[in-house]
Amino acid sequence: MQKKFQTRVLTLAIVATAGLLLAGCSGQGGPPEAAPEPEVLSASEAGGIYLDAICPVNAAWDAADVELERLRLTLSRGEDDTRRFAAAMNEVAAASKTAAQELDPKTLDEAGHAWPKTAISDIKAVQKTLTDDQKQAARVAKLTGSEVLNYAWQGSEEVGAAASAAREALALPADGQSACAQWQEQIEAEKAAAEKAKADKAAAEKAQADKSNDKTGTNK
Repeated sequence: MQKKFQTRVLTLAIVATAGLLLAGCSGQGGPPEAAPEPEVLSASEAGGIYLDAICPVNAAWDAADVELERLRLTLSRGEDDTRRFAAAMNEVAAASKTAAQELDPKTLDEAGHAWPKTAISDIKAVQKTLTDDQKQAARVAKLTGSEVLNYAWQGSEEVGAAASAAREALALPADGQSACAQWQEQIEAEKAAAEKAKADKAAAEKAQADKSNDKTGTNK
């Protein structure tokens, strides 16, 4: 779905560029036409874009949780090596930054699209929590092991509430992990279908070519 969205964006950009070129060559000095209103995404389209942005953040957090448990073990052995945990938290920060940018209404507007009005406030709330998490994760990555274990994540309740409201507004599964799992399954199913269609087309073209070759050989 995201690829289709990106293709549509590219097409819009090409059309817009062609329009500007034609306007420049026409010799007419009239005022430029007003930019068209952005296309409001359907709930299904918006949900796909939302999950494309959010699911990598969830995956980064899962990896960070694994490294947190590993850090607990190393500290219990008297070792204060936070390098793996710090790297994981920096990944959380990077993923959060990317997701916040992708959810930004300005990003969609530049592509000629807009979030559904019923979801825009919830999307903005999630975007804010992502920006806050990005900064906080970068700070936590610099802590010592003992500081990490005693650290209480700030704003965790707000993060959960914002994400829950956004999923509800976009008609997504209530559980974030389930939503991402279903989305991944859908992506893999679409990829498999595309690959099968490509293989079927190649087989049909080969069969047609073989048939043509057989006719040519008979004529000879």
